[in-house]
Parts: sequence; C-alpha cells; structure tokens
Amino acid sequence: MNTRHRTWSAAVGVSAVVALGFGLAAAPSATAGPTDIISSGSGQIIDGSVLAMPNFAGLASNGAATAQQIGTPPSGPAVIESSTPLDLSAAFGIVNVGAGNIPLLGNNGIIQLGAVSQYGKAVNDGSSAAFSGTVSGAPGLVTLPGGLPTSGSPSIPAAEIKVGTANILGGADLVNLDLKITTLAAAAKQDQGAAPAGAYSVAGVSADLRGTVIGGVAGTVGTAINTANLVLGPLGVTVANPVAGGTISITEADLLAVAGVPSLNALPPGTDLVLFLPQAVAAKITSLVNSTLASATAAVNALGPIAQITAGPALAVLTTALNGVVSGVSSTIVTPLSNALTALVSAKVNVQQSSGGIFTERALQVGIAGGSIATVNLANASVGPNLLAAAIPVVNNDTLAISGAAALLALVCWFLFRARRRTAAPAA
Repeated sequence: MNTRHRTWSAAVGVSAVVALGFGLAAAPSATAGPTDIISSGSGQIIDGSVLAMPNFAGLASNGAATAQQIGTPPSGPAVIESSTPLDLSAAFGIVNVGAGNIPLLGNNGIIQLGAVSQYGKAVNDGSSAAFSGTVSGAPGLVTLPGGLPTSGSPSIPAAEIKVGTANILGGADLVNLDLKITTLAAAAKQDQGAAPAGAYSVAGVSADLRGTVIGGVAGTVGTAINTANLVLGPLGVTVANPVAGGTISITEADLLAVAGVPSLNALPPGTDLVLFLPQAVAAKITSLVNSTLASATAAVNALGPIAQITAGPALAVLTTALNGVVSGVSSTIVTPLSNALTALVSAKVNVQQSSGGIFTERALQVGIAGGSIATVNLANASVGPNLLAAAIPVVNNDTLAISGAAALLALVCWFLFRARRRTAAPAA
C-alpha cells in the first residue's frame, strides 16, 4: 500500500470513530453526571430557626414546593413544577416561646398566615423560578400557573404578627404590637447562564400599638381633657379624647411618611419596618392632639361672649397641657418605644441571601427578641444551583439520528474505499 492509500485509509477510519463518538455525546464536553442538579426552584412560605431548632419548617410533613431537574443528560419532562402547600398544622403547634410560653405559629400564635401559596419550577436547560406568598401580589418576575393551592386562613391578612414585651421578655408590658400585612410575596428567577434575580411585594401594612409607654402619654392627654371638660361640658363644648383607648393605629401611609419612600417595595434590602414605628406613633399622637386642640378652640370661639369668659381659662390650661405632650413626644414616646420594640421584634423586608450557588429572596424576616428566641422567614423563593448550558449534554432522538447517520455514512465510505483498493490491486 502506498503512503497516499495508508493516509486516506487512516483518515476515513478516524472520521468514522469521531462521528460515532459524536453520536454518543452530541454536545459540548460536559463535567456533569447522572446525579447532578441541572436546575432547582423552591418556594417556601415559612422557614427559619427557633432556639436550638434550625430550619424548624423541616419538621412539617410538607416543606417547600421544590422542583428539580436531576441527572445529565436530562430525562423526563422539560419543565418540572411543584406547588405542594405547606402543612402548617403538622408540627408548628408544638413550638412555644417566650416568658408566656405562647405558640410561635398557628391559631393564637405570634405569627399567623392568611391564604398563601408556594411554587417551584425547574427547566432542563438550566433555568428555574420560584415563588411564595400572596398569589395576587406575585412580582412580575415570575409567571404562575392558575389554581395554586393555599395554606393558612383566608379570614386574616397574608400575615399577622402579634407580640408583646410581657409575654416574650417578661416584666412590664411596655409595648404590644399587632402588625398586619395584606400582601406578602417573594419571587426569584435564574435564566440560563444569567445571574439570579429576586423581587418582593409587601403592601397593605398597618399596625396597632399599645402598652404602658403609649398608655402613659394617653393618660396625660386624657387627664387634661377630662379636666377641661368639667368646665367646657356645661357650656356645650365637649372635647373628645383621641387616645382614650390607649391604642395608636398606624397606616401604611404613616410608615411611608417616616421612611421617605413612595412604596414599601422601594426599600433597600434588609430594611426593618419596626424601626419606623416610634416616629410614626409620635407623629400620629401629635396629629391627633393638634386636631383635638384645634376643634376645641373653634368650639369655644363659637360661644357667646359670656360663655367665652368662663371657657377661656379652661381652654388655656388644656392648650398648655396638650402642647406639652406634643413637645415632649421625643422623650416620652420615641426613645422608650424604640428601646422596647428593638428588644422585642424586628420585621425586615427584602432580605436576600446567596450561598452555595443558591439565591434566596425573602419578603419578610421576623426576629423575636433580636432573633435570640426565633427567626422566622415569611415568603421565601430560592433558585439554584443551576448548571450552565455548556455543562448539560443534550441527547435526544433527533441528535442521535443525525450523528448516527453521519457515523454510518463514514463507515460505508471506508468499506467502499477498501473494496475499491482490493479490486484495483491485481491490476497493479
């Protein structure tokens, strides 16, 4: 055989082997194996830790709604979805905390949940998405399927947090907080080869606060008004006490005014909503007292000259007392309320975490006693770890057919060449 024939024969043989190998791989070189996770998306409405019980949500019979693509090359459906609701009654009822040994979750618990859902999605191209929380408030980052099952009670908002210093820390009942959140949702998404992204939605937030800190100021206001009414009442002017119940109600608009943002969804990651409450309470008390004083002044000015002579001194005393309340809110409300709330509870929005290739967006992280008693994450969405497309061998019927045909063609060409050479050999 001459050099040309040997070279051509070797080339055709090598081509056949390469083509056959291509038919078996049909993809770029991969490092992934049959047990690797291609993509993962996980929605979990609640997780966290209680004292020495890390990730207590794992105690429930149903945890996160997790979808995973496992094994390379990928097999099964191209898209895997999970929407299993969290079974809140499975284990949470046994978790009692604080000086009052009160339930952390569930009925009559510190944290109660409304109608919320959780969802995970994993695609075999290395992309994934996740969601948990109020479906109607789902961030536009993800598209949810219809009819997601729910956990929690539809009779309450998405989340409600009821906590007081006496029940949790013991001692005086300095402050009691009832924080309601109508919309609470988190979403996370990671497209193929892209960095993960998260979004949250918190809206319809309101808070009722009471306790000895507020009660002391309410008592001062009430005493001044009651004293004035002893004189003004017989003259036909009755001044109503705006804080008679000892409870101050804070709206979302009150919080936004203190935070200085147009929306609670515009806050930096990890912002604690509770930190806005003392200033909001002080502003609300100031507004209520000033409005009451203005109404009382207008009513006295509308009296006849004789009645005004009698009412004037009483109104002056009332004005001095209420102005004193307003000027002193920093020391009587803001400072002591800040100290009590900081020791009692935190409610951080937009908490983001990345670890081991997993990105998690948390809509709300509640810390009880600074997290020393419990840290509860509400509305969590996690994506990853996801493989890059180059690490995912794609083998399917189409690629196998094409590459197999190429291998067969190369082999046929090689055999034809061999037969031709043998035929031509005698003539030589």
